Amino acid sequence: MKTRNIFIETAALLVIITLSSFAQGRQDGFRELFRKSPETRAQVFTLFMKNKLDMDETQAEKAFPVNLKYAKLSQPYLKKEGITAENIAELLALNQKRSAELKKLLTPKQITKAEEIRAKWINRLEIILAHLKEYDF
Repeated sequence: MKTRNIFIETAALLVIITLSSFAQGRQDGFRELFRKSPETRAQVFTLFMKNKLDMDETQAEKAFPVNLKYAKLSQPYLKKEGITAENIAELLALNQKRSAELKKLLTPKQITKAEEIRAKWINRLEIILAHLKEYDF
């Protein structure tokens, strides 16, 4: 089960990177801003969590420094031109640490909701991967 989750997370990251490389226009600017600024990533993650998990202000204020810490730690990997399997493994490890810290701030209901959101994303990515495999992409 753990191996399956690691595979899915790795595949998801690869799909996102691959698909984002085909993005044009406005998205290029957003992607570059996202890469350049750990603060932007931390704000986006925190806002997403606040909205989707119904976090209160206190939780959001505590979540932002955690998100910022890990956004800064992942910054060197995002600056690199090529993504390697080693980079992905390190990014996944950072993400797992970030998730563990953030779970300490959440209520059991919010943790359940976060896991449901994650499951939906994994399902969507599995569908995308299946389509990519089907068309030998």
